[in-house]
Amino acid sequence: MNSSTGRNPLRAPGGFAVLFLSIALLVSVSIGHSAVLEIERIRVLVPQTTSALPFLHMAQTRAVAGTDIQVEMFTNHAQALTLLLRGDADLLLSGTSQGWENRLDGSPIVMVDTGVWGLASLVGKDPSITSFAGLKGKRLALPFPGSPLDFQTRALLAHQGINAQRDLSITYGPFAQSVERLLTGQLDAAALPEPVATSVVGKSGLRRLLQYSRAWASLNGGDGRSPQVSLFSTRAFASSHRQLLINLVEAWRASSREIAADPAAAGRSFADALGLAPDVLEEATRRTLLEVPGFNEDESRVLDYYRQVAPFLPGERRTLDAQFFFVP
Repeated sequence: MNSSTGRNPLRAPGGFAVLFLSIALLVSVSIGHSAVLEIERIRVLVPQTTSALPFLHMAQTRAVAGTDIQVEMFTNHAQALTLLLRGDADLLLSGTSQGWENRLDGSPIVMVDTGVWGLASLVGKDPSITSFAGLKGKRLALPFPGSPLDFQTRALLAHQGINAQRDLSITYGPFAQSVERLLTGQLDAAALPEPVATSVVGKSGLRRLLQYSRAWASLNGGDGRSPQVSLFSTRAFASSHRQLLINLVEAWRASSREIAADPAAAGRSFADALGLAPDVLEEATRRTLLEVPGFNEDESRVLDYYRQVAPFLPGERRTLDAQFFFVP
């Protein structure tokens, strides 16, 4: 049989077009699979508090398309900051004022946005303490000198006409130590964040005397929000991941709303992660003001708060520069 009479499929009419189309389809499929596999992995360090809930929810639901959010909890801020600055972590969720202190000390840290606007309460046994004015002549425990609860408490005391140096006794110590001193009658009140405050309320007669957010509203024109926990990155990471951060903040905002709308679901889903009973986490979540504003609004609120508490900050007064805030 003469091979010239056989029908070679590659030489058939339109054969080259068919072959080209097949190759093109293979290439497009290959590119499509590559795109699916290109997942951006970001490591986010978060405290073991209710402020971490939206990030746990985002990681669980894969809220940012094309991004694998790896959430890790820390107990030591200084160590977590070191990991961020040397590039071993991409983002750090931590105290707003701790971030601005590092910035003022020359760190290349950048505030992406703020997500918690109230999470502390005064806890004690004396039901007569219903305001900061009621602390006159009392014994109060705060975490450490210059801590967020230290300078905010001093601002609130001054607003009530109480001299923090003369009119009451302030001592400092870790939260666990303050709780023990409350239980043994060595203190009248202690400032505690969530979920610690909710965890100890009801224990041996301890009660929630007042919430900081409600007290702050009396000083702040009826608005009880004050920036407490913010998300930080380095300047280099923010510059090279601008769109990712925009997408992340949008997802953070949506997750925060979902958590705030259904604290019971948050309690059921993340109690184990925070080492709490679901009902405790549910109540602690109700006591946490979760909100992620727009970038410009966040900057304005943080700067306003900084000006309000500046007289009560340790050391010399310094100015926060505009480059501290992430600009999308």
